[in-house]
Amino acid sequence: MALLTDRGEAARTAQPLPGLSQLIHPMDLATFRRDYWEQRPLLVRREAPSYYADLLTLDDVDKVLSLAGVHLDGIRVVVNGKETPVSQLATSARNGLTNALEALFERYRSGSTIVLNSLDQRWEPLRRLAGSLGAEMSARLQMNVYLTPAGAQGFAPHYDTHDVFVAQVHGTKHWRLASQPHALPLRGQPYDKSQPEPDPEQAFDLRSGDVLYLPRGTVHWATAQDRASVHITIGVHPVLWSDVFTDAMRQLFTEEVRFRQGLPIGFAHDVHLRHQVEGTFVELLDVLRTRLSPSAAVAENVKRTASIGSPTLRGHLTDLDRLATLWIDTRVRRRPGLRWNLTVTDDAVELDFHNKSVRFPVPVADEVRHATGTADVFTANDVPGDLDEPGRLVLIRTLLREGFLTFV
Repeated sequence: MALLTDRGEAARTAQPLPGLSQLIHPMDLATFRRDYWEQRPLLVRREAPSYYADLLTLDDVDKVLSLAGVHLDGIRVVVNGKETPVSQLATSARNGLTNALEALFERYRSGSTIVLNSLDQRWEPLRRLAGSLGAEMSARLQMNVYLTPAGAQGFAPHYDTHDVFVAQVHGTKHWRLASQPHALPLRGQPYDKSQPEPDPEQAFDLRSGDVLYLPRGTVHWATAQDRASVHITIGVHPVLWSDVFTDAMRQLFTEEVRFRQGLPIGFAHDVHLRHQVEGTFVELLDVLRTRLSPSAAVAENVKRTASIGSPTLRGHLTDLDRLATLWIDTRVRRRPGLRWNLTVTDDAVELDFHNKSVRFPVPVADEVRHATGTADVFTANDVPGDLDEPGRLVLIRTLLREGFLTFV
């Protein structure tokens, strides 16, 4: 594992973390891509305890828990190394209702770790980071937060089937790493928890302001030190080559009937039929080679990345309420952190975002390109092309109503 120490950060105040460069600072992005991503762990030390203060603090975690309500959906507690929903922890005999929050803190006071799953869905700073980081990496992001009391260990040794960045927000955690039993395991290759605890090959402390990158498959476990530990696990779920080929072949199977035919009756005990099966297999491999289109497969997965994250619809209710006020000089902009893809064909213009596709006629392709372009702020009057003023207003109003644009 590589160790990078930034000793020039002592006076640094908390800063927004809009992308990967800021997350791994001062490691440069090109070196990380070439030498670490999917290959080996990276530990970045910083003398900046407040580096992540704009994202999350211990007090923010306290606020999330106190305002979570009775059911505390999405919050788990780790008891004896196993995640348990808070709703299953305790029931009041007096009224039959789950006293979830008190049960949660009772477990925490006894040494259990609290897990806030997918907090990026409920905490705005993490949602912004997930949106920008996910768009940059063309991957699905999930951010879980782990609160571990002093001296306690959360999970037993295990590995994840996705890459993770661990951003230490509060306190210190002692980490141990062991060798990978599987290089880049698939989702269907989980860690075998029945095996004995491995001997650690690396051990180190992760302090507030530090970040750790672990390729999927890296065995790890950690223990909080002399005070509570809070860290954000940023799970990165990229599009895998296995997904690309599986999706492309699944589409081909729906189009080509030969892949949907059964093997000959009795082939298992007939040598002649087995040879026939082998010959057909070779023929179908040739079909795969000739029918699978690299450009189509790439285009399909580009479209997929446009809908791989959660919708960014903060303020959309206000936008819908203001639609009637839209005029030719009203300033609008593309929603920040939005993932999208624009495809122009002979038949239509398709704008993919928020897990949907909005179609426009081909003659307005230039106008749609402008609306999805690099301009930070623009008006319907700025839109080029042959559309008249009412037509440009219809275009902008459509993009506002669908949630692609927002009022400035």
